[in-house]
Amino acid sequence: MPAQVRSFDAIQLVRDELLKFGQRSNDGIDELAGEIRRVVDWVEHDRPAYWKMRVSKAYDGVTEAKSDLHRCLMYPINDEQPSCAEERAALKKAEAHLAYCREKQERVRKWAFTLRHELHEYEGRMAKLRSMVELDTPRVVAMLDRTIMSLEKYISGSVGGPAVRESSSEAAEETPPAATSEKKPPTDTGADP
Repeated sequence: MPAQVRSFDAIQLVRDELLKFGQRSNDGIDELAGEIRRVVDWVEHDRPAYWKMRVSKAYDGVTEAKSDLHRCLMYPINDEQPSCAEERAALKKAEAHLAYCREKQERVRKWAFTLRHELHEYEGRMAKLRSMVELDTPRVVAMLDRTIMSLEKYISGSVGGPAVRESSSEAAEETPPAATSEKKPPTDTGADP
């Protein structure tokens, strides 16, 4: 069945769009990788340092609240033990804040571990996509280029060199010997001219 190529422009358009797709995909993958690096740095470096500092300040707050409560209890008023309700409330609040900061510190540690695990999963999957984009796209573009050149040669009539000769010799090898017997030219019965 003969090829029914109706437009070289359509093949060229597919080729050009494939190149654009490859470039956009590479750019998108690189941009996504940059965003992921920023998130990983934030979770693994920025947040742990932040919560470590907050825990340290919360410890200081608890220490200060305990000192205030101790001072309040040390100085009775009119031989009566003061209630020190404000100091006790401040200590309770400081301890709750310390517990909150410790919880956040632990959560960040767990998030960093989970993020690292998920990142390895993601990188494994993205390696396949990156491979397809970086290796398969140029291969397909080269195949389309060869197809366009072959079709242009075919249209211009320049096809017929060694490829045609090889295909005709292959056809001769595949044909049975009885079919390849040459017809003898008719013998001339007339006189010489």
